Amino acid sequence: MSAAAKRIFLSGNFLVLIGLFVVAGLISPYFWTTENLLNVIRAASLIGIVAIGMNVVILAGGIDLSVGSVAALTGAIAASVWLSGAPPMAFVAIPILVAVLVGLANGFLITAIGLQPFVGTLILMTVVRGAGLVYTNGQPIYANYPEPFRFLSNGWILGLPAPAVIFFAITVSTWYALKWRVIGRQVYAIGANETAARLSGVQVSRVKVATYVYSALLAGVAGLILTARMGSGEPGQAGQFWELDAIAAVVIGGTALQGGKGSVWGAFVGALIIGIVSNLFNLLGVAPQWQQVAKGGIILIAVGLQYFNDHARVAWTMFRASARREGVKP
Repeated sequence: MSAAAKRIFLSGNFLVLIGLFVVAGLISPYFWTTENLLNVIRAASLIGIVAIGMNVVILAGGIDLSVGSVAALTGAIAASVWLSGAPPMAFVAIPILVAVLVGLANGFLITAIGLQPFVGTLILMTVVRGAGLVYTNGQPIYANYPEPFRFLSNGWILGLPAPAVIFFAITVSTWYALKWRVIGRQVYAIGANETAARLSGVQVSRVKVATYVYSALLAGVAGLILTARMGSGEPGQAGQFWELDAIAAVVIGGTALQGGKGSVWGAFVGALIIGIVSNLFNLLGVAPQWQQVAKGGIILIAVGLQYFNDHARVAWTMFRASARREGVKP
């Protein structure tokens, strides 16, 4: 087993995932059923796709609160374009183009106007959600999608649900870009120290815009998968609280909210953890409002553990340095 694989499988969040999987099965006899596990994978894949984009934004020191609204808008546009009789590829290409434009708008507000990421994406979250409601007159758009499009949600690839395969493929490609491409090193550098990155020649604004475009793009992909599953575009209800779930997955995965530290695979595992928790709550009949309270608590615990871990690492490093100076082996 490679060193990278060992770090993934021996990481704290992966061990939490395994423990949670076992505990969930012991609490609910229905959890380990094949049908339920497939539901967990499908649901976690949607949040996971969004979380991968969110992870990239947070690594660069930002945050994207508009992802749920983007997913809802792309689903509504896809449904309306299909009903209009447009060419088959149009009801995929047009919604994705709209998602990319939202990402560009986020990047513009943050890099050109100078708004804080929280404020800029909060504005777009509200505007995009409202635009979807205006576009559809506040009503869902029902569409009888063709089988090739429904395959995005209901299809199978190598014995696995299509959304899970898409989620895994996006995770691998994003990991490759962050690990082996220049853009990845730039994202980490900006998140760690934006001023130093700029002085080193990194085009900070361009990279930041790229992260928001990528986040919106993946939110659009998740929105298309969701509308394929539902057979409708729901501008008001679809994607609600996805930003919370995505941020929770990223934080649980160990990515620092201040940026510069974290991994795509951590977000991958975090999304699976969120999926299992949500599914277990549903099996136990926990009310949706209490589920949101619990997820908020999970984020608080994850941030607290991250804070404790960072300070413990700093203290240990200082102790070892002091021990070396005194000639004592720590």
